Amino acid sequence: MKTGIAMALAVAGLAAASGAALAHHSFAMFDSSQHMIVEGEVTSWAYNSPHSWLIIQGVDQDGVRATWSFEGGAPVHLTRQGVTGTTFRKGELVRVVMSPLRDGRNAGALCFVEKEDGTIARPNDGICDSEKAIKLWQDNDWLASAHNLDTHPAPARR
Repeated sequence: MKTGIAMALAVAGLAAASGAALAHHSFAMFDSSQHMIVEGEVTSWAYNSPHSWLIIQGVDQDGVRATWSFEGGAPVHLTRQGVTGTTFRKGELVRVVMSPLRDGRNAGALCFVEKEDGTIARPNDGICDSEKAIKLWQDNDWLASAHNLDTHPAPARR
């Protein structure tokens, strides 16, 4: 009897753990074939699990000031890339390179961020190979020449 209860609890635990692993979303909602640059001012940086979020005020396609939201990686991943809870400060000007949402809303998946001091942060998740993307943007001089909402092809994924 005790063995049956222990087995049932073990199976239930495995099922719950499997469900949590499968609950992680895909990147299908993002257009990973292109990168867009969005310039703006940081309003918040949420260094949270399972995903971090960078929120900025920028300008939309109509030239109107708008809020933009960008999904990044989990802190455990970002820390290995040198990104911390204090990487972005409220009011800081940034240039975000991201894969936009397919439906056109003001949001996307972070690839990399150029900060106002010229440094580059890589708060990306699995949708972007940020090292490859940074090199592509630098080699093509897009970082120096891109304007708000410009798009460029993303590097091929591994």
